[in-house]
Amino acid sequence: MRVCIVSKFPPIEGGIAARTYWRVRRLLDAGHEVAVVTNAGSVEQEYRIVGCDEHIDWLVRERGLHLHDVSGPVPWHVPCSPDYLGRLLNEILLVLRSGEWDRIESDYLVPYGIAAYLASKLTGVPHIVRHGGSDIAKFLDHPAYSTMLHGVLHDAQLVITDDYHEHIIRDTGAKTETRPIYEIYESAFERKSGSRVSGSPMVFAYIGKVNHHWRRKGLDKIVDWYAEQDRSKTILRIVGQGVGESDFAGWAGERLGASPLLEPFVPPWDMPELLDSVDGVLVLDSDHVVKNTSMLAMEARQMGIRVIESL
Repeated sequence: MRVCIVSKFPPIEGGIAARTYWRVRRLLDAGHEVAVVTNAGSVEQEYRIVGCDEHIDWLVRERGLHLHDVSGPVPWHVPCSPDYLGRLLNEILLVLRSGEWDRIESDYLVPYGIAAYLASKLTGVPHIVRHGGSDIAKFLDHPAYSTMLHGVLHDAQLVITDDYHEHIIRDTGAKTETRPIYEIYESAFERKSGSRVSGSPMVFAYIGKVNHHWRRKGLDKIVDWYAEQDRSKTILRIVGQGVGESDFAGWAGERLGASPLLEPFVPPWDMPELLDSVDGVLVLDSDHVVKNTSMLAMEARQMGIRVIESL
């Protein structure tokens, strides 16, 4: 099978890029031919994972991934924009015209799902849609996008969704299949460190974006909880980055007496090693406006690592 995937991809931080990466690995392992069309090289510095080039080069060189990144300058125009939609569409068409492709898959509606939809209309190659949580929450019913996105979903060969979003997608008239949005790459997510050394501090981690809405991620509750712990017995690691780093660090520093040391985010293929180094992960998205299944929680549970969802 030959599959063209249009999506976020490392070095972009976040669940969609990680989910796409593991989807690509599964397809390549099964012997399928895969092309990825993305704008990952244009990601903002605050959300760019460092250290990805060598591994991605290996995927291309040794595993046969066809990677097409549309990042780069565009002709100057008024009003000027990066025009990701137009460039993604153009690149998808170039890929599809290179031979017979069985399907286009998109993972996140804007701009990837829209570009894939247009390419499917122009070429007749079936389009399968996957979505996140924020694209449904932010874009689906927004007046600037709703008519177009309802068409994208309605005309897809299939929309793969989850239990929470199924009724929302079904209301567009789309053909849906409800299943876990994320398929864990089980052979990678295996516990290797063994049992914890008796008497050593328990290590807990927050892993994720640190944007302007860090309170919605529960980081304020996490810091308040940590402020009450015996720090000779409990270690808190914050692994993440984003535009809210300085704001969060300043607030947390006042609460803890010293600013926490934020560790940079890690690429998907390094996540198993990171999880293997902690005793528990803190996933407190209960106040977040975007409803979605936590991939991190799924990965941690796969490895037998404690997931703390409330404090």
